[in-house]
Amino acid sequence: MKSVIAVCSLLVATIAAAPLETRDAPSVTFALSNDRSGAYAGASFSADGTDKTIASLFGTSSVASGGQIRATSAQLTAFPQTISCVLKNNGATVTTFTAQHTYFDLDGNPSAATPVDVTGAVINCHA
Repeated sequence: MKSVIAVCSLLVATIAAAPLETRDAPSVTFALSNDRSGAYAGASFSADGTDKTIASLFGTSSVASGGQIRATSAQLTAFPQTISCVLKNNGATVTTFTAQHTYFDLDGNPSAATPVDVTGAVINCHA
């Protein structure tokens, strides 16, 4: 009887220690546009709640030139419906993207196309 209880206890401990579900973070595609130069680039990454630097995502793309990444707008182009992404530039929150808010004019003036340096920016997404 003691061996049956010991085996059952071991089985319960093993089951309790195993994760109920292993789930990969969904993918997000984020894009930058420079309406002055005509450059556009998108980057896909995991929405795992970690900071992704704009330099690592776009440093070799068409929106990068002369060591700077300059864009007039930012947009989520592919995402799960539960997405939340915070874009920060040099530590200051620029905007939060959601499934309902997918586009942002970086210079804040919809009548102008003034490129903004986002080389020091990060984006952090989670679903």
